[in-house]
Amino acid sequence: MKRVFTLSENSWSGSCLQYKWQKTVGNYLAVAVDPDNFVKIYDRLQKVNELNLPGYVSIHNDGNIFAVIAEKSSSVYVWDANVNKTSQLDSGMR
Repeated sequence: MKRVFTLSENSWSGSCLQYKWQKTVGNYLAVAVDPDNFVKIYDRLQKVNELNLPGYVSIHNDGNIFAVIAEKSSSVYVWDANVNKTSQLDSGMR
């Protein structure tokens, strides 16, 4: 078995982590940390993007779009791996 990612942030010790792996290409890993309320998206070499919000993360089937939804918010944050850009969308739900 080949090691692809190593994340060694000691600040996560004792935290509840939720992670999603980009299955199609395998270049990205998204980690949601509770109770610190942030999502970090990593590539194989370095941290790519950090979203400071309480939320849960999901990855589109093609693996290029990561979506984060925050508690008590109508916003959905979308990170596009193709352009390394985060957008905020209003879901219209409260």
